[in-house]
Amino acid sequence: MNNLIRKLTAFFISFCFLFVTAGVFSQETETEEESAPPERILVVDIGYAALGIITSNIFLNLGARFGDQAYANTTFETMKNNIVHWRWFWEDADRFMVNQFGHAYQGSTYFSSARVNGFSFYESIVFLPFGSIMWEAFLEPDPSINDNISTTMGGTVMGEMLYRLFLEVDSSSSVLALIGGFLVNPISSFNKIYNRPPRETGGGNIYDLSVSSGVEKSFAKLPGPGKQAESWKYPGGHINMKVVYGNPFVQRSKTPFEHFELYMGFTTNIESYNATVVSDGYLYSFDLKQTDTTSVSTGLNMHFDFFSVTNDLVDNEGYGNIQFSSSAIGWAVKHKYRLSEKSYLESKAHAAAVLWGNSMYIADDASGDYWVDMGNTRGTYGMGENVKLFLTLFHEKAGKLDLAAHGYHIFAIPVNYRHSTGSLFFLNCSLSYDFPLGKIIRIGTRGTFWGLLGLYYSAENINRYLVSNCVYVKFAL
Repeated sequence: MNNLIRKLTAFFISFCFLFVTAGVFSQETETEEESAPPERILVVDIGYAALGIITSNIFLNLGARFGDQAYANTTFETMKNNIVHWRWFWEDADRFMVNQFGHAYQGSTYFSSARVNGFSFYESIVFLPFGSIMWEAFLEPDPSINDNISTTMGGTVMGEMLYRLFLEVDSSSSVLALIGGFLVNPISSFNKIYNRPPRETGGGNIYDLSVSSGVEKSFAKLPGPGKQAESWKYPGGHINMKVVYGNPFVQRSKTPFEHFELYMGFTTNIESYNATVVSDGYLYSFDLKQTDTTSVSTGLNMHFDFFSVTNDLVDNEGYGNIQFSSSAIGWAVKHKYRLSEKSYLESKAHAAAVLWGNSMYIADDASGDYWVDMGNTRGTYGMGENVKLFLTLFHEKAGKLDLAAHGYHIFAIPVNYRHSTGSLFFLNCSLSYDFPLGKIIRIGTRGTFWGLLGLYYSAENINRYLVSNCVYVKFAL
């Protein structure tokens, strides 16, 4: 098993290098309008990028220790075991939020540290596995292969999006911009301590930005004891944000993420919560059609999506839940048709291969601090496919109607049959309508459906769903 893990790790790192090599030569050359970056000293840039990664890992470990998290209680003995004996798990059973969102965000700090020090998108990918291996080997007592993969794949997408948003905020020299830049991307702001400003500039690239907040009520079918059922009786507060960077419908670029879309939503009533992250960014793109009424772009894109519904907000003692995450690469077509001067129709379609999918949940009768007891053969990690569809109908006076549907399927792969078997289907759909009250303020309502179907070879199948309704106030900037 140890030889297999070594081979898989070596293959994964080699894949990253090949991805970098292919990407460096496909990067679009600098245009005449762009100013040349400052002269690079490669060794110095690598040193500062590595320093940012080390700083990020140390602060994350200290924060976890302060929160009395067991996974941060490393000693010299655990470091020795991790390095000398190579006792790494293929899968661990840590909390879903930690494994699938926390590690992706952690990876984004490694990626951003490289980007802000002058490395390209593809070059920065190399820094992710090394930052993750440092964390797993030196700062976590029980390292796992799945964390390395989640950190690298999710961290690439989140890292590039947060880095570009940081550049947008950093384009201003105000105090608010300084604070905002730190909130959006702390590691890039941290770099200013060394008097090393970003080699790139931003500003003026936000195509659409909105923030909404309101009240949401959910109705759940999640098996579990009475405590779980009670937690969904009460309405909760809801907040979400949507950012569209670059014009989705007019794209001709070989530079990754010159256009991306990011949606983040969170609802809680203290007893329960649901959280959503849906994103995609063009790796390269080109125009299919551009006329006075029609704009169509298409291209290869990269996704990171995260969904979590549970009554476990902090203590990891929840029962029923619906949880799914996906890192994927696929193809997209984005179309806009202008019906009149005051109205338009938008449609977006994605088909992708899920390179790393996960669905973790606590068993109905489980207890303790683990979502999935290791060896219970309930499907967790795998590969598969997904389709995402979006439709928007807008009229300046009548309002805006949005439909979104995300469908995923993953199946267990041979290397993790010990812990995961069977396949899993996940569906998330939403329909929303909002009405303008002014230039930037809108009021609206949205309905959302979450559905999870798990089919396993040697464990009980699951069928869970949740329906929620929300009323909100939106600020469209």
